[in-house]
Amino acid sequence: MATIYYDNDADLATLKNKVVAIIGYGNQGCAHALNLRDSGIEVIVGARANGKAFAKASADGFATMSVQEASSKASILAVMLPDEVVTAVYENEIAPGIAASEKIAEQDNAKHKAFVFAHGFTVTNKTIALPADADIILVAPTGPGRQVRSLYLEGKGLPALIAVEQDKSGQAFNLALAYAKAIGSTRAGAIQTTFLEETTTDLFCEQAVLCGGMPELIKASFNTLVAKGYQPELAYISCLKEVKLIADLLFTQGMDGMRDAISNTAKYGSVIAGPAIIDAGAEERLATLLSNIEGGQFAQSFLAEAKAGSPVTKAYASKEAASKLASTGRELKDKLNF
Repeated sequence: MATIYYDNDADLATLKNKVVAIIGYGNQGCAHALNLRDSGIEVIVGARANGKAFAKASADGFATMSVQEASSKASILAVMLPDEVVTAVYENEIAPGIAASEKIAEQDNAKHKAFVFAHGFTVTNKTIALPADADIILVAPTGPGRQVRSLYLEGKGLPALIAVEQDKSGQAFNLALAYAKAIGSTRAGAIQTTFLEETTTDLFCEQAVLCGGMPELIKASFNTLVAKGYQPELAYISCLKEVKLIADLLFTQGMDGMRDAISNTAKYGSVIAGPAIIDAGAEERLATLLSNIEGGQFAQSFLAEAKAGSPVTKAYASKEAASKLASTGRELKDKLNF
């Protein structure tokens, strides 16, 4: 069974007198920064000068500066950048900033920096060479930044996954717990894991279910109905819009609760059709997908795609935008008040 930690297990005093630099003020970075500050933690933001993130962080009242300067001033560096840009930013800005801070003997963090990641991709795939004398921890909320922030404001929290890859100070796990508490996650529960496990399960579920498998099943179902002469609008609503109804049931009540909540007709149809579509062949393909993630082939392919300017991703997006499914969705958005 997983080990789960809550507010009573974490102590914000672990973050006392420490400066947290949020590197990257995007989806997760913005939420982390705001929640940390509201929890009484000193936060600065490192972002690209003249960029939108720099302007937004400044408007939100943070001391905002270059990534290099922020890296030199903070004892805890929360790296909230897209996976594909971390290497360049680390080598060109973070590492020089750390080198500069090491020259300041009085600084609290001169001996032990701490790195916080919201996703394990960078560490698991060794895309950067992190300092051997630093704590390396994972605090990965199980949802988008807007939920991290909105639930915090409601007095709730979004569960997070926490892990320690390197513990130079001897306090890395306590630091992970404190950070998770400061962003509100221990209100709901912080689940102990490893960088490798978080990375693998996250990538696999994105590709197999959430962002890969489910959208493709929606498209195939929509196309099947339209090809047989059914109205695109009804096909769109049935195959795509109603996904949220089932997703909400799954989220709040689990698989069993979802089945209890649907009609007997839907229940019988699901047990007949589901296994026929997702059969043993699908499981074999899923196993191959998992092996490619575990073996690092996906990471290599993704980083090469990003370096080339994401041609495969862009071509696919263009094709989807021109599809009947997409055009139907755009038309319905203007006509129906969902």
